[in-house]
Amino acid sequence: MKSIEYLDQAKRRLGIESDYALAKALGITHSAMSNYRAGRSRIDDSVAVKVAQVLDINPMEIIAAANIERAKTDEMRVMWSGVMEKFSMGFEALLCQVTPCFQMRKTRS
Repeated sequence: MKSIEYLDQAKRRLGIESDYALAKALGITHSAMSNYRAGRSRIDDSVAVKVAQVLDINPMEIIAAANIERAKTDEMRVMWSGVMEKFSMGFEALLCQVTPCFQMRKTRS
């Protein structure tokens, strides 16, 4: 997922429509938000953490996505894509461990 898509999700989660309101909620300037939208800059780690808190997800997911976008070389893009893939695999493994517990609870009810 692209970092802009995380911003859009944060707007929906917060129930706001404007980038100005999202910028205010995240404690950044409206011009910083405009630069993200226009592709002139990428979300930095501190903004990624704030967005992750809004979305209740691991900040590394957004940090990796932003670093993939801002990578200047194919080597760096591949490295950050690997981080994202490992994060995703780890999440899926965790989900697989938790799912049987939920299935057992449902059958007992």
